Amino acid sequence: MNLFDDFLQKYPPTGQLQKPSEEVLNQFRNRLPAELLEFWQAYGFGNYGNGLLKVIDPNDYADYFYVWLGGENPTRIPIMLTGFGNILYYRKLTDSVSDIALLDIHHRCTDVCAYSFGEFIQLLTDDEAAGPLLDKTLFGQALEKCGSLAGNEVFFFVPALALGGSESIASVDKGDAVVHQCLLFDLLNPQDDEDDEEADENNPWSDAYVAQPHVFEREDGSLMVNFTLTDTVDTVLPEAPEKLYAVEGNKIDLWLLTFFSYDDKQNIGMLEYHIALQALRPYVVDEADDHVLLRGLSLEEMKQVLAQAKQV
Repeated sequence: MNLFDDFLQKYPPTGQLQKPSEEVLNQFRNRLPAELLEFWQAYGFGNYGNGLLKVIDPNDYADYFYVWLGGENPTRIPIMLTGFGNILYYRKLTDSVSDIALLDIHHRCTDVCAYSFGEFIQLLTDDEAAGPLLDKTLFGQALEKCGSLAGNEVFFFVPALALGGSESIASVDKGDAVVHQCLLFDLLNPQDDEDDEEADENNPWSDAYVAQPHVFEREDGSLMVNFTLTDTVDTVLPEAPEKLYAVEGNKIDLWLLTFFSYDDKQNIGMLEYHIALQALRPYVVDEADDHVLLRGLSLEEMKQVLAQAKQV
């Protein structure tokens, strides 16, 4: 019996599939299991099981995959995506030992799924094992809420889990898989500008958190950018972020500020960015270089700002 017979029963091909070119096959010959390359040739890249799994051309996801791992490694090759964008990848450990691992992009962690490629395909056909790995229950709810996935799409959480989002159907949206992979990497690895000079301990700006822009794709394909303000934290915010930030030349349609409670570990509200900045003027302690420095607000003060702004 073919290794993939049970797999195809569990995850029948869905929508249009794309066969690999001879160049791609040659690129991964002797680097990936022969059975996988034969599967590519027989069926192709695309959605299987309504997108619960995507069989992928590794080249389409390699750039940010290697960024996630901290650098390019030819012995680590992405081969599938789950419906929520997590990356299943092949690891060649030695000449005779390999396994399949999972990169969870939402929690930024990795785990070994199976200790051989054949064992991995068998695992996918085991409902008890595959259910939690692929978030099957939530995936079914997401299909009902958001509709079917295109070949380049996955489901994700808005706000992202790192911003206090929840792994519930209320937070699920869908969009381009590569774009979301990129956005989550930027979100979980903010690159703060660092001055070469030593911070002046008497300078209130030196100890303040510099809020970072996090970009999200909305359901209609437009982009929004979110900054986060956390209670009790002195924070630096740009006065006009639209003049400072761009996403590869794309127009950003919505700028937001999220109010986050550190103690409660949850978002308590969200405002359009410029409305929020105006409401926060009483808490500005300094201004410089088109940025404002806010003193840390208490949770009660943040709730008051949200209430007052919504009354305007």
